[in-house]
Amino acid sequence: MVDSDASETALLDSGRDSDGVVVKPRLSILVVNYRSWFECVQAVRSFSEHRPHHADGSPMEVELILVDNASPEQDEAAIAELRELIAGFDGGQLILHDENGGYSKGMNLALKYATGDWILVSNPDVLVKTETIDRLLRAMEGDESIGAGLPEIYWDEGLTARLPPNILPTIRDLIGLALAAVSRRWLYRYSRKRTRGAVDVWDARGDVDMPMLSGCFFLMRKTFIDEIDFFDERFPLYYEDTDLSRRVQRAGKRVVQIHGCPVVHLYNRSGQVEFSAALERYWTSRRRYYRKWYGLVGQWVYDAVQRFLRSNWAEKRKKFDPYPDLIDIGSHCEKPVLKFDRSYDRVLIEFALDPYFYLAGGAFGSGDRWCPEDSMFKGFGPTTYYFRVVDVRDPSQRVIGVYRYTHVSPQVFRPMEVDE
Repeated sequence: MVDSDASETALLDSGRDSDGVVVKPRLSILVVNYRSWFECVQAVRSFSEHRPHHADGSPMEVELILVDNASPEQDEAAIAELRELIAGFDGGQLILHDENGGYSKGMNLALKYATGDWILVSNPDVLVKTETIDRLLRAMEGDESIGAGLPEIYWDEGLTARLPPNILPTIRDLIGLALAAVSRRWLYRYSRKRTRGAVDVWDARGDVDMPMLSGCFFLMRKTFIDEIDFFDERFPLYYEDTDLSRRVQRAGKRVVQIHGCPVVHLYNRSGQVEFSAALERYWTSRRRYYRKWYGLVGQWVYDAVQRFLRSNWAEKRKKFDPYPDLIDIGSHCEKPVLKFDRSYDRVLIEFALDPYFYLAGGAFGSGDRWCPEDSMFKGFGPTTYYFRVVDVRDPSQRVIGVYRYTHVSPQVFRPMEVDE
């Protein structure tokens, strides 16, 4: 294993078996970290515990290449543990990058050192489950039309709540989002379409062709990456996976979610740490995406939409209350309980960090109330959450209720100590 920074041209030390024979990795796992040391250790540990196998059942040769994008805080204990974990693979290294050039640049650096036939891309806050990688590999080995294999992404380790499938950004979607920002009617219309598409994916009992992949976790053949190139570094954060998805499909390949391949995404931990910086890179990437894929027309429409949304009229319209009948269930450290008007056979509980539910995860329930299971509740950090309960048996997707819940740290409720 070799530690390097961006200025070094270090050769990769391949793994060796018990007899000292060099082992060529079959699979390269690439991880880019930024200020997520604790989660990163958990992720690498899960890869170590759930190593894939060949079709004959023998352990597969795996290397893990981890790039840290110049995290301001260097957690020496975590780095030491990561070195030890990576040393247990059949090759790999920890690269302490000397700049934060974005997710794309970090992944491209990791790819330079990859020697496997298969490339598995992962965020540092993703946990794999038993046989997840095996099933992804078997599906793609048996079907060369698949350009990128995706897992089923969950919020919690109990696998009770799903994270949303990505929507491919188009000019039509851009305009739809703009209208939803200024009109409650358009917001409801957009939400119904997004919810219907998400339920189709979450309810699937087989593989599903997807409009785009998620950069948090996917599998590709190295030869195919060499053919179409990897991440475009013009996208500093976000939209690099959207761009790659379009290039996969332009090359005649499919983006497919493979059934029975769960991963847990602890979701956007580094983005939460530096939200303003992440948001600035998001807007930069978003504009470049429309320019790249829709030309001057796409850039003109994008800029026109942004000018419209910044207009005085739109700013006033954006202040509308999305759900006037929202139920506030308070601020506390206990699990929220959502009570319904009656008992239902099956409902969808959507959860999001904003009342518009543009990026909403989902869990299914029944009865006259719902409460998250313990494994799901562990993912609730101190912030405000919104829940929307939808009757999925109703063709119109009737909204049963919308709820707001603020999760606070238990320390807030510690009794004050009184001197005797």
